[in-house]
Amino acid sequence: MSSSARAKNPALPESVSPRMRALVKARRLNSRNADKHWLYQNSVQNPQVEVPFIDRVFANEFGRKPNLLREDFCGTALLCSWWVKARADNRAVGVDLDGPTLDWGRVNNLAPLGAKADRVTLIQDDVRAVRAPKADVLMASNFSWWGFKTRDDLGAYLRNCRASLKPEGILVMDCYGGPEAQVVQEEQRELDGFTYCWDQDHYNPVTGEVRCLIHFEFRDGSRMKKAFTYDWRLWQVPETCDLLRECGFSRVMVYWEGTDKDGEPNGVFRVSLKGDEAPAWVAYIVAVR
Repeated sequence: MSSSARAKNPALPESVSPRMRALVKARRLNSRNADKHWLYQNSVQNPQVEVPFIDRVFANEFGRKPNLLREDFCGTALLCSWWVKARADNRAVGVDLDGPTLDWGRVNNLAPLGAKADRVTLIQDDVRAVRAPKADVLMASNFSWWGFKTRDDLGAYLRNCRASLKPEGILVMDCYGGPEAQVVQEEQRELDGFTYCWDQDHYNPVTGEVRCLIHFEFRDGSRMKKAFTYDWRLWQVPETCDLLRECGFSRVMVYWEGTDKDGEPNGVFRVSLKGDEAPAWVAYIVAVR
């Protein structure tokens, strides 16, 4: 069934967004009535910034804009939905193992698109097992590729990424680091109607393994504990870039975030060979097929 047809099917659940926004406005959002995927999208993801970033990076390499995006570990396929809204000829493929999360995305992110949703294909499978259709851009964001903890496992994934790209294609991966990435700590950020809590719960300096949690807190004092749990390896930039080259990518670049006049991150990422000594940073690794 196409996504647009699903949008017309009254038996399917409605998008949670109107209900969540109403609860926020009424100051009644709490751990019992909040939807964790909606909370995640409104606290972690930033597709309105990533879509133009992808366009800019691709155009820098090939002098044109890309059309076919593959979003690995796509979850609710939010980036896919923004991608097909950006241009009439854009298409997107989202790949994820979790069926219920993909279904949530179909209802909440794709169905509201109407006919545009027909240009999104969602695949429930291991990202290492999918190679078609060939993409202009393969995006692995939200650090999900860190779930591959060994060189063999990550290498197998990266080789499949290269095989999944068109001759003029790029792989975009986000990463974070800095001394604070290796510290057990909890950070909070106030948002509209709730508080986002990033919990670095465990770090093993011998293996590089890190366990991170996301909690959400609300005005009434309630807490959605361990809404999301991540068991990762904290991959370093040089070792990742080396592995990408070993896997056959022709060129690898690091896009580092700039700072404003006060030294604060400004959200603008440009190619850098040295970065800076920030205690915590987020960057993109871009590999050209």
